[in-house]
Amino acid sequence: MKVMCNLTKERLAELLKEAEETHAQYEKEIGKRDENWPEWYASYIIKKLEKEGD
Repeated sequence: MKVMCNLTKERLAELLKEAEETHAQYEKEIGKRDENWPEWYASYIIKKLEKEGD
């Protein structure tokens, strides 16, 4: 995993909003509330940041 030194408050807020929207779709697909949402959000955001760092 790469260090995310250049992550701004604004970019993090953007990523959280994107994760929320994508996760809502995921919950619709599985048909229930995802109790593991914090880990889901974290994985989603880490993957997005890793792609940006490539």
